[in-house]
Amino acid sequence: MIQVIPKIDYKIIQDRKNELYKSELSKFKYAVSNYGFLLLKNTPITRGIKKNIFKTYRDFFKLPHAYKNKVNMANTLSNRGWGAPLVEQVNKNYNPDYKEIFDCGTEKDQNVSFSELTYYSKNLWPEELPNFKKEITGYFEICTEIAMNLLSFIEVSLEISNNFFRDKFENPMSLLRCNYYPPRKSNLSNKDYGVAPHTDYGCLTLLVTDDNPGLEIKNPFNKWELVIPEPEDIVVNFGDMIEIWSKNKIKATSHKVFGNRKERFSIPFFFNPQFDTIISEENGIVAGEYLSSIYNSTYLHKNNKEN
Repeated sequence: MIQVIPKIDYKIIQDRKNELYKSELSKFKYAVSNYGFLLLKNTPITRGIKKNIFKTYRDFFKLPHAYKNKVNMANTLSNRGWGAPLVEQVNKNYNPDYKEIFDCGTEKDQNVSFSELTYYSKNLWPEELPNFKKEITGYFEICTEIAMNLLSFIEVSLEISNNFFRDKFENPMSLLRCNYYPPRKSNLSNKDYGVAPHTDYGCLTLLVTDDNPGLEIKNPFNKWELVIPEPEDIVVNFGDMIEIWSKNKIKATSHKVFGNRKERFSIPFFFNPQFDTIISEENGIVAGEYLSSIYNSTYLHKNNKEN
């Protein structure tokens, strides 16, 4: 299928004086409300930054098991550190996801009332890679800046009040991950996905991928569409939380990764509001409680420890 996922120019949509601004904003609104996915070009994540962050994560996943196991999230009740194969199950109709992961969260002082909560836990860093923390946290900050700007674009395109989102993201439940998908083995079944069909749980996701395509999305025509970004493109999608929060003005779209004979890396940044944000007054849904309940069921080590 020919790819029709909308592509938005980040520089243009930041500049309201640009003669192409209105048309770019219109494309953005369509992507947010109908597609649930978009490609973003001309962002601060340059080809060089992307190359470096992938190398940083590859160096980690190449470490011997004994070293990765030192930062194994299975030894905690949090989602910080390395997740071994089959640690996550995003869809109960399929087997646990066929991948390894490395997760980290915000590395800065948090509001005292949130400091003891699981999803503001201290990060785990591999001692064997002395520059790992610096590289990852630097990239984390770039993603945070882009994500906040995207929220401001949403405010304009959907005619939400200015700075509606800003104070809800002072202490965000952000998560940066690298997914490592090993080459797919011939004995795996149709129940074994790199990531099974699902919608993201949170607010919005920024994703960079390597040169091995694998992400498929359910487009507005109810067809699975393979996403093939250009080298400097970022994939952006929206999750269940912001769909609820926006009263369905923003679409959360199903997506999946089946896997193939080549190894694959992808790096999603999940941007979510702070724990006490109310995302539905009518139903009394609090962001942190909502996200925690889903994490507790999809991270299998948390599910097992709490049962």
